[in-house]
Amino acid sequence: MSGQFWALVPLGALAGSAWLWGGNSLAGPALSIGLALLVPLGQAAMQRFLIAAAYYLTGSWPIVGAVTGYWGRSHAGVAFGAWIGASILLALPWSLSPRRGGLLLALALTALPPLGVIGWISPWNAAGVLFPAWGWGGVLGISAAVAALPAAMRASRPAQGILASVLAVSACANIVAAVSPAPHAPRGWVGVQTRVPPDRGNILVEIRNSQALVADGLRQGAGARVVVFPESVLPDWYAGTRAQFAAAVPPGQIWLLGAQTAARDAVVRADRGDADPVPVATAAGLLLGGDWLPWKAVSLRPAWWQRVYYVDGLRVWSSLCIEQLQPWTWLEAMVQRPELILAQYNAWWAGESNAGPAIQRASTRSWARLMALPVVWAGNR
Repeated sequence: MSGQFWALVPLGALAGSAWLWGGNSLAGPALSIGLALLVPLGQAAMQRFLIAAAYYLTGSWPIVGAVTGYWGRSHAGVAFGAWIGASILLALPWSLSPRRGGLLLALALTALPPLGVIGWISPWNAAGVLFPAWGWGGVLGISAAVAALPAAMRASRPAQGILASVLAVSACANIVAAVSPAPHAPRGWVGVQTRVPPDRGNILVEIRNSQALVADGLRQGAGARVVVFPESVLPDWYAGTRAQFAAAVPPGQIWLLGAQTAARDAVVRADRGDADPVPVATAAGLLLGGDWLPWKAVSLRPAWWQRVYYVDGLRVWSSLCIEQLQPWTWLEAMVQRPELILAQYNAWWAGESNAGPAIQRASTRSWARLMALPVVWAGNR
């Protein structure tokens, strides 16, 4: 392998590392396009695979901490296996020949199901950085750039023209975004930040958690119209739980709570004296190996499609936990044209050094920027 190739591998790792050192900024989404830029420079399938593997192994490192934080340090072997296995699976499609649409196919294969269920840190995240407020135009723009890139590198005039046009549109879109007012959450919408541990079936812990959630909602949501709670902070939505929260909601308020119900990761609604037993939203995607264990009979199941719902006259879309990293769920949101995004996550498993929650926020920021939508954040740590 040439010396030029060995310079590309650390560059792939550098692009992936932006998800770690970039925190919740747009650095990770911005440099994710580096994967599509570097892979075509590999002359053989193995070279392209190793460049992509360097990107995913670096950017996906928080998987190790996520697994050990969720299941315990005794699962360290599983954690490393999940990290390496997911990185290899995501890198494999990039070994395809970049010619004749191979690069665009790799982009799609790693972002859409079935492989897209672990399709985090996709270069599609860069759409919000390059094409703010362009929506589907941004998705098409970045796809066109990726499709034209291999031919442009071979000095094809038409491909270079396409690439130049895409870059010009991107520059104009960013100039317009810089001088335009940023979208703001509607007045009266408040996201609650909580710190409740998993109850793990302990009824006493569940009771304490419910009391803490009510207290946080009343304190942080004082004077609000709609109060948004983190994802999956309620382990059930049984009649007793519904009655407790319906009695706690102040008159005139609406509470949107993350709950696990009917084998779904869901969002439920409670008003004063009335808690709807039917969720307003169910998560399209779940973390494979987390709450979603398809090889077990008892497990949460992804809904595969999450619908926009109405609250207080607004079309709302909830991005729940892992969905914040999955491009295909964001495409579902774009199809339905929401007016507001609720970024609800539960990161009790994340240590202070784990970059996972920040990566979720960075991805959410980029997709919200692409759609020019405000975000209400609600998290549990």
